[in-house]
Amino acid sequence: MKICSIKIENFKAFREVVMPFNPNFNVIIGENNIGKTTLFEAIHLWMLGYKSLIQSNGKTFYGRNTPRYIPFDRLYFLRMTSIDDVFHSNNKTASITLNILLEEIVYSLKIKFEKPASMDFYLRVKYEGTDFQSLSEKLREQGLNLSNSIFIYHTRPVFNTIKNEPFYNNAQLMKKISLGKSYDVIRNKILKGDPSERRFLRLQERITRVFGCQVKIRFKNKNLQDEEFVRITIQSDDSKEVDISLVGSGILQVIDIFSTLEFINRIERCLNILLIDEPDSHIHSNLQASLIDELRLDANNQHFIITHNERLINKAQEGELLYINRASLENGRVNPISTNNYNSVTAELASKMFSLSELERSKIIVITEGKTDKRLLEIAWSKLNPDSECPFKFISSGIQIDENTRTGNADSVRRTIETLSTFFSDLHIVGLFDNDREGYEQFKGLRQGVFEPHNLVQNHRKHLDKNIYGIVLPVPGFRANYINPDSFTQRYFVIEHYFPDEILQLNTMIGESILPDVQIFEIKGDKNLFSRVVENLESDKFSNFTLLFETIEQLFN
Repeated sequence: MKICSIKIENFKAFREVVMPFNPNFNVIIGENNIGKTTLFEAIHLWMLGYKSLIQSNGKTFYGRNTPRYIPFDRLYFLRMTSIDDVFHSNNKTASITLNILLEEIVYSLKIKFEKPASMDFYLRVKYEGTDFQSLSEKLREQGLNLSNSIFIYHTRPVFNTIKNEPFYNNAQLMKKISLGKSYDVIRNKILKGDPSERRFLRLQERITRVFGCQVKIRFKNKNLQDEEFVRITIQSDDSKEVDISLVGSGILQVIDIFSTLEFINRIERCLNILLIDEPDSHIHSNLQASLIDELRLDANNQHFIITHNERLINKAQEGELLYINRASLENGRVNPISTNNYNSVTAELASKMFSLSELERSKIIVITEGKTDKRLLEIAWSKLNPDSECPFKFISSGIQIDENTRTGNADSVRRTIETLSTFFSDLHIVGLFDNDREGYEQFKGLRQGVFEPHNLVQNHRKHLDKNIYGIVLPVPGFRANYINPDSFTQRYFVIEHYFPDEILQLNTMIGESILPDVQIFEIKGDKNLFSRVVENLESDKFSNFTLLFETIEQLFN
C-alpha cells in the first residue's frame, strides 16, 4: 500500500489543497511558515481519526452515523492553543482525504473533523463514502488487521535518550512510537528488530554504511527474566564501547530511524509511512547523502522528508520534489517540480554568487534577514556616503527567485551562510542577524565544528576555514538597554531601532513597551512601507548605521 495523494480542506493554514505523492520518496521544501510541518500534522491527524473509526475487533469500521470523538489531549502533536487552531479561518469543520493505492485500486479515505457547537475539549470524527468498507474487506482477504495495516512514524531530532529503559512488549512499543516518544524505546526497538540472534547484523550494516565506519551493537543483558532494564552498547571502529545513551545526537537520530524500520518491517504488505523532519539538524553534511542512499534501499516504506539542506535536496530524483509556496497553495495544488527547476529556485543564492561581477565579488557580501533589511542598509549607506563606492553587496535571504518578494528570517540567514560555505572559499560573506531573541538563537545555533564556538562576549562567529561570519546587530549607546549582554533571551534590538524615536513615532512604528517601567518598545507597523519612506530622510537620521558598517568592515581588517 502507498499514499498516492492527499487532499486537505480547512485545516490550519490550508484552505483547500491537493498534493500528489511519489510512492517511494517525497522531499518537501518551501519557505518557513508555509505549511511543511502542517502537512505532517495533517497526516498524523488523519491517522488518529482512522484509528478512532475502527471497531474493537480490528476488522471493521463503525457505521458512518456512529459518533466517534478525539479528546483534546490526544492532539498533542498539533501546534495549537485551542481547538479553533485546528481549523482554517472561522470554519468549524476540516477534512483530510488520503487516497491509498492497493493492488491497482485507489481507495479514497476521507475523514471529517468537526468542532462541537458548545464544547472545546474534543473533535467529532466522521468518514464519507464506501471506500472504508471496501478497504476493510480487501485487508481481511489478505489476513491483515485494520489497526496494524497502516503505520506512521515521525522522527524528529533526538537530543538524548533515557539512561534506564525497561523491557516493553510489542503493544507498548507501538504505543510509545505512536505517541512520538520513539526515542524512549530505542533499545527495545533494536532488541525486537532482531529477536533471533541478537547480533543486530542488519542494523549494524545500515549504520556502518551511513557513517562510513564499522559500528558494533551489543546486547549486554544475561538474564531476560530477572533484569529490569535493557542494556545495549555501541562501539565504532577503535573507539570506546559506551552505553547507547552516551552517543551523540547525530548517531542517535540515525539509530532511531533504522531501529524503527527494522522493527516495523516485520509487518509485511502494510502501509509504512516514515515522516522525517529535517534530518540535517544533527547529522553532518558529509553523511546526509549517505542517509538518503540507505533509506532508498528499503522499498517497503514511503518516505516524506522535510529539509532546507542543499545536499539532501540534490538527492531527490524526478517526481520526488514537492515545493510548497504561496502560489501553489492559492491554486489549490502542489505538484512535484522538476529537479532542473529546483536548481533555479533553491540554488538562487548560489547562482547569484557565481554570476557576480569581478567588482561585486571583491565586496563584502551581506546576507540579510529579509528584503526590507536589505533596502534599509542600501539606503543608509547611500545617505551616509553619497560619493563613495559601497564596499558591500546586500542580498536578502529566502528561497523565492524574485528577490523583491523574499520573506527571509533569522533561520534562513543561518541556513544560507551554512550552505554558501560549502560552495565558496574566496568570497567575504556576512550573515546578519537581528539582536533579538530569535536572531540571537539562530546566531548561537550556527553549526558547531564549522563556525567558531559561541561566546556571549563576542557578537560575531567566524567560519573555521573561510572568510564567512555570522554577526548580530551591534547596539548603539542610546539603545544599550535593549539587550542583556549576559543573556541570549533578553534581547529586543532589530534593525529599525537604529532610527531615532521621533522617526519611528512619525511613521507609527513604535509598539507596546516590552518591559514595565523600562523604555524598550517593539517595532510594529508596515516595515515594507517604512523601508521606502525613509528614502526621503536626511542623512543625519541614518548616523547610527555607521556602527554597523564599521563593525562589518573590521571583521575583515
